[in-house]
Amino acid sequence: MENKHAWIIGICVIVAGMMIGNGVVTGSEDNPTPIELSDDGASIGVNIENSDTTLLDEDGLMSYLGIDEKEMKRLQKVGDLPSITIDGYMYYPKTGLDRWVEENTGKAF
Repeated sequence: MENKHAWIIGICVIVAGMMIGNGVVTGSEDNPTPIELSDDGASIGVNIENSDTTLLDEDGLMSYLGIDEKEMKRLQKVGDLPSITIDGYMYYPKTGLDRWVEENTGKAF
């Protein structure tokens, strides 16, 4: 009986892999394949291309700018980084950071 279940699980894994592989092939750069997520039958469309974050938290800021925590704290004090506070948490908009970097290139902090 256990061997029968192993075969069923194996076939399900193969079919799922084929379905996933086919979904990747049918999408294109201009028209990415949306992923359908469902919760209790309510389906929502998620576009892979638009999953980019607009607001960054402190960890995201450090990763985005390629700096460590010490450098981040220094920039927060003297760098006048563009930020927004929501419910006591500070976030940094990517577009504002890009503009800030352009305006402050060559300056020392």
